[in-house]
Amino acid sequence: MKKTFLKKSAKKINMKDAMGKLDAVSKYIPSAELVATYNNLLDVYKQDNIIKKDIAGIEAKKELLIKDMTLKYDLYHKVFDKVFDERGMAIEKSFDIIDKGLEDNDKEMISMGLKSLSTVVASSPFGNLSELSGLLEGSEIIEI
Repeated sequence: MKKTFLKKSAKKINMKDAMGKLDAVSKYIPSAELVATYNNLLDVYKQDNIIKKDIAGIEAKKELLIKDMTLKYDLYHKVFDKVFDERGMAIEKSFDIIDKGLEDNDKEMISMGLKSLSTVVASSPFGNLSELSGLLEGSEIIEI
């Protein structure tokens, strides 16, 4: 649209009017500097367009990174929920065994429950953190 407008405008302006406008501008900008000033303005305009494109690219990258971080957060949240749910169930099961042993006065069952509880509590869910991290960062599909 601008090019069409400029072409139409250029046809309407005659040389006398153009020279008159240049004379008017030359009061503020010496004619020797007029071309240099115009070139400087054109360079600023081009740089502005380049910067706008760069900003748009940065914004797009930012949005992708935010989406990637959000997806990773959701995955880690689900994985850790699952890990600690399993630990919670194992602890609960150990207490059920201990309770049953106390109820039946079965020292072997109580001992087995305490041993199971001790194993679960003593083990760290982060023992294989490097392996877990590799799985989470890898491209393999993880079933949760």
